Amino acid sequence: MSLPPQIPGLTYVRPLGTGGYAEVMLYDQALPARKVAVKVMKEAALSAEAVARFAAEANAMAQLEHPHIVPVYSVGTTPDNRQYIVMMYYPRPNLSQRVKTERLSVAEVLRIGIQIGSAVETAHRAGILHRDIKPANILTNQYGTPGLTDFGIAGQASAKGDDVGVSVPWSPPEVLYATAPASIRSDIYSMASTLWHLLVGRSPFEIVGGDNSAFALMKRIRDNPPPATGRPDVPPSLEALLRAGMSQQQLGRPATMLEFLRSLQSIEQELRLQPTPAPLPEQLRIDSAPLNRNVIDATRVKAAQVVAAPEQLPPSVAAGPPQPVDAPPELKELPDEEDPKFRWGVALIGVVAVVLIVGLGWWLSSAGPGVVPEPPVTATVTPPGILVGPPTGIKLEIDPDGDTAYVKWYYDQALDDDQVKLEIDGLDVPLSDAEIQARKKEWPYTKGMCAEIRILRADGSGAEVAPVKKCHPAS
Repeated sequence: MSLPPQIPGLTYVRPLGTGGYAEVMLYDQALPARKVAVKVMKEAALSAEAVARFAAEANAMAQLEHPHIVPVYSVGTTPDNRQYIVMMYYPRPNLSQRVKTERLSVAEVLRIGIQIGSAVETAHRAGILHRDIKPANILTNQYGTPGLTDFGIAGQASAKGDDVGVSVPWSPPEVLYATAPASIRSDIYSMASTLWHLLVGRSPFEIVGGDNSAFALMKRIRDNPPPATGRPDVPPSLEALLRAGMSQQQLGRPATMLEFLRSLQSIEQELRLQPTPAPLPEQLRIDSAPLNRNVIDATRVKAAQVVAAPEQLPPSVAAGPPQPVDAPPELKELPDEEDPKFRWGVALIGVVAVVLIVGLGWWLSSAGPGVVPEPPVTATVTPPGILVGPPTGIKLEIDPDGDTAYVKWYYDQALDDDQVKLEIDGLDVPLSDAEIQARKKEWPYTKGMCAEIRILRADGSGAEVAPVKKCHPAS
């Protein structure tokens, strides 16, 4: 750590942490009296690019007022020309530290996902991508409330540039390999991998005792399907949502963070858990929210599904039946009760009332004792685009023809966006779209060769189907 800077009105206490280009320190603020976290640029990071990135972080966090985004109090420049940001101090360990020593429940992970997801959705509506969602960037205050921080590499969805500083274990393949710019779906991938980490205690593609270098992780993220958590208390619906969120193909992921967090709320309902609210800007419907058009993911092929947040919870069961009230004067003049038309009208109203009461009673009882159910949400946790079962009947052939061999494959229930992973003699072999459609690859042939093929759905499902291997000549 460098020497703490002298900042008017603040007294240095101790260091809190350090990163690539900045350090975070704890200070006592004189007026109003409180502890604050101060992020200060390192002296060695005073390049124009780093200064611009630091300023962008301050602007992003100050612009995004949200209960689950760490508030910014002020910004300034030290006497030695280092920029700093004064933020709220979160005294409890961040989530990366927590999961090293304790096992988080499914209920808590769902709650955190909904709360932080609402923060990210708010950023997306303002035209800002976070681009570095991970457990270490989720802080916890003294009340146990999570807050998202470190918008240091955040930027406009339309901005082009490098992704210096991205955190490999939680980043999607298109960002790691620069095959596509960061997008809303990139943040969704990082959110899904973060929740997976909170459930398991390590990042999704980390191997205990194995090679977890950046290069090894990048290769697994690109080539391997998202793994299951392996926790028996994680419901299949949550496993499916995380698998879809970490799909290697962007179109296999939910289109918006709102869709993702509504699916988390649906899983809460499935597990009969206390509903977690998702604080969002005033416009609660996607079709009327002031979205920056640059935020809309360029890969989206259709408009986002409209999901409206309920304005109020249904009335509590404990409130008892409604009490009679006096009718307004203009309604006191009723028809003659002896009129047959009146009697039939009363009878019809009674039948409708009975049906409504029975239906309401069933709905309330299905939520379990003491639980007030929310209206069902329209989002689904079924991975998008999957209308058939996993690929079956996979066959692999090697057909030598002089110095060339044709590797061919066949299988049932094929989809247009299936992924084909081909290895020849232990090497990953990229396939063009034309080769995938023709299900044929041309390869140099000498004495013999071995090929292995795996078929995956666009959302990463199909991983349970074993790869098929073939050698020629047979061995």
